[in-house]
Amino acid sequence: MTHQDLVRQLDALLRETYALWDQGWVTFNWRNYTYDHVQRVRGLAMTLAAQEGGDLIVTELGALLHDLTKPYDGEYATGPDGKRLVDERGFWYNEPRLPARHNAVTRLYDDLGLTGRLHNESGAELARRLLDELGVPPEVVARTAAVIADHLIPPAEASMEARCLYDADTIDANIGLPAFVRNIYINLHFYDQRRGAAEPPIAETLASDPLRFLGPYIRENLPRWARGKRQDFVPKLTTAAGREVAIARLDRLDALFGELGADLETLSPGVDHSRIDLVLHYMRHTDDPRVWDETEHLHRAWQLASAPGPSLQLLAALRAEMLGEI
Repeated sequence: MTHQDLVRQLDALLRETYALWDQGWVTFNWRNYTYDHVQRVRGLAMTLAAQEGGDLIVTELGALLHDLTKPYDGEYATGPDGKRLVDERGFWYNEPRLPARHNAVTRLYDDLGLTGRLHNESGAELARRLLDELGVPPEVVARTAAVIADHLIPPAEASMEARCLYDADTIDANIGLPAFVRNIYINLHFYDQRRGAAEPPIAETLASDPLRFLGPYIRENLPRWARGKRQDFVPKLTTAAGREVAIARLDRLDALFGELGADLETLSPGVDHSRIDLVLHYMRHTDDPRVWDETEHLHRAWQLASAPGPSLQLLAALRAEMLGEI
């Protein structure tokens, strides 16, 4: 079996496995988020590994399987004081979340007694078994399992491949245009849960008076969010290539948020294919979205509609980041 054939087989198994859980939100993720996230991390981890001299085969396999058992993580476990419970290493505990259906992966998970283990540990063990069964050389199996085990907080002796995976995983969830789209979905999901009784649902506000939500969101919330990511996450990155990507993406976000704030001054009702209209599109399509599919659809449709240059440039930059480019 060639490496490409192996990756295609594992990718199909991964997509099948994630679909065993029913639609819904858990912590800050929705069902279709994880598969999209894994594909983006895979591309970015390989970009970083290529720059840092890492093994691309081990990096790709580790990135592809790093969240293999992530769907088992339910809501954060909390103590009597309502605070999240953490272990001695600072990892959050999660309530177990079982699949609605089963396949070879979930049956092996049960056979190995992995319930309750952190997803980096259970994922490493499960990946070890799957790769071994598929005839992957033992050295590659061992190194890939170690990359997965180390991806949450790489120890000092972690491999370059594990460090590239950690950086890619951190960047994708927190820094850049894909993280901005995720921020949109998270904000809208929790908005309706937290709004006052007299406040209309977010869908109604976006339909009747979008500026009411967009004004503070774009001018205040997003710049504050980006500053926090620059302060909290860039110092934790473990590779020079990862820091370079993160800073470039944050600089792009800072410029974009300033431009979106200026665009609000000329906001008009209806579809005009502006960058604000692009943001509103993601806000109005939040039902278990597949970010890649939605973005590809928009890119094709807006090209045919001869959308303004800045909108197409934003879509192109988003697509490039999702493919693992800087």
